[in-house]
Amino acid sequence: MLQLSLYLFIIASLMAVVESMHFLSVLLVLELMTLSLFMMSCLCVGMGVSFSNVSFGLLFLTFGVYEAANGLGLLVSRTRASGVDQMSGLFSLSF
Repeated sequence: MLQLSLYLFIIASLMAVVESMHFLSVLLVLELMTLSLFMMSCLCVGMGVSFSNVSFGLLFLTFGVYEAANGLGLLVSRTRASGVDQMSGLFSLSF
C-alpha cells in the first residue's frame, strides 16, 4: 500500500509538469498529491487509536480541504476576470 501511494505521488508530480495547461487540471493533480501524501502518512505513522495520530489525520485533511477551497476560489476569480482558465497567462499583469 505504501508503494501504491508513492507511485501515485510520482505520477501526480509528473502530471503536474506535463498537464499544466488548464488551471482545473493542475488543481486536480494537487488534490491527488495531497491524497497520496495522506495515504503515506497514515501508513508510516500507523493511524492507531491514539489521540495524536487521529488529530494529525484530521489536521492534514483540514489543510487539504483548505487548499482545495482556495484553489477553486482562485479558479473562479481568474475565470471571471479574464474569461479563460489557461495557465499560460497566469502570471501576466492582466490578472
